[in-house]
Amino acid sequence: MLRTNSRKAVEIIHGYITDNFTPENYTDKNFSDFFEIAAFILNTFRSEKYSDLGDFRYYNGNEDFTDWCSGLPSLLDTCYYYNCSAIDDLATILEQTETEKARYTDESKAEELLTALIYRELRKAATARR
Repeated sequence: MLRTNSRKAVEIIHGYITDNFTPENYTDKNFSDFFEIAAFILNTFRSEKYSDLGDFRYYNGNEDFTDWCSGLPSLLDTCYYYNCSAIDDLATILEQTETEKARYTDESKAEELLTALIYRELRKAATARR
């Protein structure tokens, strides 16, 4: 099993985000790397989540991102909240055995962890580009 912050797990999470990124309804732009994708996802999340506030200095990023993802945004496929298994996705990302995978008995905990890992990597990539 990989640790959530291991280099390999981070690379797999980046691939997971890239594979589930669907910008077709948002832009015609072609994205050349993960950093551009991360910035675009975060900017879209902020504009959709905080459009009525005008100022998002006082937001709770992780909690608000989780709320946004659970609403199934079309920009990022987060169907693990609806019809896919976050437990299975986490097991793939962290290269878990069936025994390690069986420790997740609550799907909502797996959804929460997967979303937190996605948000962590998006934020890291967006701030790395500044």
